[in-house]
Amino acid sequence: MTTVKRGNWTEDRKEVLKNLTGAEIDAGIMRLQEEYAETLLSPEEIQEKALQAREAQTAKRRVELVGA
Repeated sequence: MTTVKRGNWTEDRKEVLKNLTGAEIDAGIMRLQEEYAETLLSPEEIQEKALQAREAQTAKRRVELVGA
């Protein structure tokens, strides 16, 4: 059986990210957005989902207050 070394992922991530520039991060984001465009939400869809979540939370609070 092979033993897998478990490191500190937070420190590993910091080590990897410390050498990246903002431009490289932006380029990576743009590449991922292009690759997965069909799965991403538009700004309008994100806003609609946020509104629906707020409305659902408000409705839940009302039910809790009424005690139903």
